[in-house]
Amino acid sequence: MKIQVVALACVLVAAAGILLAAANEETSPDANKEEEAIRAVVQLYFDGIIKYDEEALRKAFHPKANVIGTTKEGAADWEPFQEWVVYTRGDAPDPTGRNNTIVSIDIAGRAAVVKTDLDWPSVHYIDYLSLLKIDGEWKIVNKIWHREKPASRPE
Repeated sequence: MKIQVVALACVLVAAAGILLAAANEETSPDANKEEEAIRAVVQLYFDGIIKYDEEALRKAFHPKANVIGTTKEGAADWEPFQEWVVYTRGDAPDPTGRNNTIVSIDIAGRAAVVKTDLDWPSVHYIDYLSLLKIDGEWKIVNKIWHREKPASRPE
């Protein structure tokens, strides 16, 4: 009987180890593929805002997306994507010193949230981009941003 209890305990410990290993396993190939697709959409967004590339922005955003943030004075500002995107018409400002990075990506099935950091010479933005996978493609459906003064830069 004592040998059976010890054997059962060993089996339970081994099973627990296997379950823990599976839980800590690296991201699946499908999850990596989804993250890569999301990163590509965010890159279209970055390209669109840096180069004033309306076509790239239209590829990244769903046509019914919303863009929400604050004005320089701190007032809330809501705009449909179709109105916001027109600001990219015309000549793009000099991109020198405009650094855009992805801070984090959180994916849950066909929904994702991406936090970005846009560190520009004149302003610093933190964006939260909500994405949905619609008809097999990731699209930004909502953008919320926080605006602050740029970090001091060395001369």
